[in-house]
Amino acid sequence: MSDPTPAVRASDVEREQVADLVRRAVGDGRLTMVEGDERQRAAYAATFRHELAPITADLEPTREAARPAVGKELVQRPDSTGSIAVMSGADRAGTWTPGLTHRAVSVMGGTNLDLRHAQLDGRGVTLQIVSIMGGANVDLRGVGQDVTVQAFALMGGCEVVVDPDTVVEVTGVGFMGGFADQAGAPARPGGPRVRVTGFAMMGGVSVSRRPLAVEGAQ
Repeated sequence: MSDPTPAVRASDVEREQVADLVRRAVGDGRLTMVEGDERQRAAYAATFRHELAPITADLEPTREAARPAVGKELVQRPDSTGSIAVMSGADRAGTWTPGLTHRAVSVMGGTNLDLRHAQLDGRGVTLQIVSIMGGANVDLRGVGQDVTVQAFALMGGCEVVVDPDTVVEVTGVGFMGGFADQAGAPARPGGPRVRVTGFAMMGGVSVSRRPLAVEGAQ
């Protein structure tokens, strides 16, 4: 006997909530990047609510994932944006709007991502950094939101700068290279969280702190 209850269509907000939970699960290490990409595609392709439920059925929301945005309304942002520097340079600074995922690729070139004045919201941002015989500088001072940095460095490097209050988690793996947490403990607990993960081969990824007042520093 067929179910007389009609299927309920999912809204953009519901699809985005599921995709955001998947992004946070990738940042927490509960899903791989491949699994995360597959589930996000499924979330955005879903038409009905019952299609969304299985995507996160094995992902219990963490306290951080359930934390509401404080002081910032949702900003209209694309799902993904990118920066590419091939034997050249790419700079993102000033007032700009990163996608929920921003991919920065440097091949024998350099990328500077300055998010101090970027248009973000409580959903934070995932930065996918690829440095092949190149380098990337990421400035997250004063962002005030959770950020996940997924770095791949092959004979290249990535430097992440945070402010004194940011909580830093570094879980990357190095082979003839390494991940260096030079940030130390935050000045006070309860600040925004930056997670740095990935793989470095004959390259390095480092995290350090600088005062937010030093506007000219890179």
